[in-house]
Amino acid sequence: MKNLSQFFGTTALLTASILFSGCGASNPTHSEEKIYGGTKVPAGQWPGTVAITSFLGMHCSGTAITPRIVITAGHCAGASIGSTYVYVGEGAIFGLVKGQYKATRVVASPLYAQAEEGWNDIAYILLDKPLDLPASAYIPVLTDEDEMKELLAVGATSHLVGFGNREDGGTGKKYEVDAKINSVNDNEVNIGGDGIDSCQGDSGGPAYGQLANGEWRVYGVVSRGGACGTGGLYGRMNANICWIQENSGQDLGLPKGYCDKT
Repeated sequence: MKNLSQFFGTTALLTASILFSGCGASNPTHSEEKIYGGTKVPAGQWPGTVAITSFLGMHCSGTAITPRIVITAGHCAGASIGSTYVYVGEGAIFGLVKGQYKATRVVASPLYAQAEEGWNDIAYILLDKPLDLPASAYIPVLTDEDEMKELLAVGATSHLVGFGNREDGGTGKKYEVDAKINSVNDNEVNIGGDGIDSCQGDSGGPAYGQLANGEWRVYGVVSRGGACGTGGLYGRMNANICWIQENSGQDLGLPKGYCDKT
């Protein structure tokens, strides 16, 4: 997850993302993170978890929430639009793949990295053509207040999926792990620790939660944290989802009137 871009700039970040398995999230101490302690995702599962690629290969993860819109981290949005693609699939060793879907727009939140505004490490990618995925691939964004109370409770289980670095040194393959929520505020969720985490290359990827009725929701965007395995911070999608819908001009399938009240 950790965000190296504030140290090295966009070009160096893209290079480092391939050498070290991508842009993980990072806090003001600019450390690193990944899918640590997890297992490989079985073929065909979590198809909505995608990779963001450039001319060097994968550099971040992301979540497809509609056939045309992918959500990722704000610190993953530095590559030029002409070289930004979205990859759908199980991944490849070292992430050396080119995405099948070209970005026509890559926009980070205007509030990104403004700590007094809650950090808002989130961006959206508008694709030139719809993703060829089944409707079941698009997990609804968590917006319901009762569901938030259930899924965003301290100690609740979060399901993390991404293509980033692993504790065995591998990277570029889609992995998953369950981690516990440590704390929650209006803009972010702190998840993981004790060897269970996300890392470089997982930046921008999702944190999912499963309701008691069996349905899934997506609510987190891998942002930043400490050393891999120690846990990190995930932006809450609902904090920026109305801005994404308005700015992109795309219908994100949000509940009727949701953005009117937020």
